[in-house]
Amino acid sequence: MQNIIIEETENTPAIHFDFQNGEFEIRGVSFPEYAKEFYEPILEALREYTAHPLVFKTRLTFKFTYFNTGTNSFITDLMKELERITDLEGYQVEVIWYYEEDDEDMKELGDYFESLTNLPVKFVECEEM
Repeated sequence: MQNIIIEETENTPAIHFDFQNGEFEIRGVSFPEYAKEFYEPILEALREYTAHPLVFKTRLTFKFTYFNTGTNSFITDLMKELERITDLEGYQVEVIWYYEEDDEDMKELGDYFESLTNLPVKFVECEEM
């Protein structure tokens, strides 16, 4: 399975999906003009991974500074897809949600996404991203 590396632009986040090591990170801003076209190939690759995870512990890290409502459904879809791994015996998923210390809205969004799945989310407050 080919890793996904997409560099950040003015309106799309950096995507670093390392399938061999089960390390996935989304970082930056996300307000693509066509969210479905941007995220669907990433979600499809993740579906392939979750059918046969390569490692016992998978980690998804979010480091958003901003995202629009068009991105919401894809964050949910990514988390729900990873939740499927936890049905496999011995497999774990860790979700890490970074937010800046003065950005309570981003923290609340992380709480919201955590409430949509059975995945525990580790929240990390930082000075700036």
